[in-house]
Amino acid sequence: MLYRLILLVFLLSSFTLQLVAFPSLTATPIRHVVIIIDENHSFDNLFGVYPFGWPPIVDNTTLSVMRPQGLYANYSELESSANGTLNWVSVPRNPSNPSDGYAHPYYAGATSTEDPSEGWGVYHDDYLDNTTNGFYSNSGPQSMAYFSYEQVAPLWDYAEEYVLADNYYAPVLGLTEPNRVAYLVGYPPAFYSDSVLGAVPFNQTLMYQLSEYNVSWGYYVYGYGGGVPWPLTAFAGSDAYASHFHTLTDFYAQLHGDLPAVSWVMFLGGNTSEYDMHPPYNVTAAASKLVQVVDAVMNSGYAESTAVFFTFDEGGGYYDQVVPPKINPYGLGQRIPLLIISLLAREGWVDNNTLSGYSLIGFVDYNWHLPWLTPLVADSDVPGLLSAFNFSSPPRPPLILTPENWTYPIPLQYPIHYGYTATLPNYTPHQPTSTPTSTPNTQTPKTTLLLVPITIGLTLAIITMLKRRRVYRA
Repeated sequence: MLYRLILLVFLLSSFTLQLVAFPSLTATPIRHVVIIIDENHSFDNLFGVYPFGWPPIVDNTTLSVMRPQGLYANYSELESSANGTLNWVSVPRNPSNPSDGYAHPYYAGATSTEDPSEGWGVYHDDYLDNTTNGFYSNSGPQSMAYFSYEQVAPLWDYAEEYVLADNYYAPVLGLTEPNRVAYLVGYPPAFYSDSVLGAVPFNQTLMYQLSEYNVSWGYYVYGYGGGVPWPLTAFAGSDAYASHFHTLTDFYAQLHGDLPAVSWVMFLGGNTSEYDMHPPYNVTAAASKLVQVVDAVMNSGYAESTAVFFTFDEGGGYYDQVVPPKINPYGLGQRIPLLIISLLAREGWVDNNTLSGYSLIGFVDYNWHLPWLTPLVADSDVPGLLSAFNFSSPPRPPLILTPENWTYPIPLQYPIHYGYTATLPNYTPHQPTSTPTSTPNTQTPKTTLLLVPITIGLTLAIITMLKRRRVYRA
């Protein structure tokens, strides 16, 4: 009998551990986060001529034309402009010999471009002497091309309806693998190539931290064929977490009632990467795949409690007029777009706060009461990211995009919203709202106060039964 009772205590304790494996109470109404990271586009390459939003886009953007000064809407407009008579963006063809003339950003007018030259050294040379004078001579003439709503209408629609961060930076001024690793560990890794295996312990990742604190997570890859998907192969010990790696089909299935708290959705790492937006892949086709993911979330029971963060790993060598800020000895990477898509997000809002890939880790840590993963995460301006949300208002109706309605611009859900009128040039000042203070969690990994009363109660029950047994025998 005693052995049976002890076994019962053990089983109930194990069951209790399983009970607390569900996500803990969150700091915001966001109960689920979906992070989507595509490939190689700078902010100016995709949003340099984006005309809406409040506050105005930072750096060389004016309310009169609502585009960076000198970035023209099409190449013919650029060609018809007299050199030197307009305030256009000029980059020397040869920084060491200005007499070779200057190049200017030009409208791509197509759904793809040639891939700019890439590399750690190339990217650093693009920002020659803390300027943008090196792009043409290092990343190449194709680095000066940019797109508009004609190629990426869904991205502009999401910016118009939700939040676009225009002061957001890749974690590292380098290639894909170092950036994608930094997106998960919260610091720049000590390597520069895209062919590193087992260089970083998995126990340094956000994924490991989530597991330790019983917060559910999944990593979903388009075209996943099993094993450890690239670039998670950079982590030593990642194969032990293979049960968290899934196909994109699994993500769609789990939206019917089993979605983890944190999901990474990637179009890179499977048996094809044609929809990850990496040049020369078709950016319009890739945007349509993004819409499928977001629409699936919006059509699910998780719509009101989910935030989708869509961004890029790095700028890919495409020109951007903002020199990355220095926040650590390595500095941040290139300025890239971040779209914050949520029914609790502001509408038509431009987040001017200085954010980075580390801020996404910080949002997860803050929201699930976890300790900051690294000091860089702690200093990543999580309150600035939280300002993209309006948690004091009820969720908005879901927005479902289709090829029939994603032609930019689409009507706003609220024509006058958050203090401004969303038509040019009728802007009115926005009144900012306060954001919560970010406080880390102090709980111990894989423990819960619930275990204490249950275990004590069961122990007392056993002692009582044993005493009664002795009295009966007596």
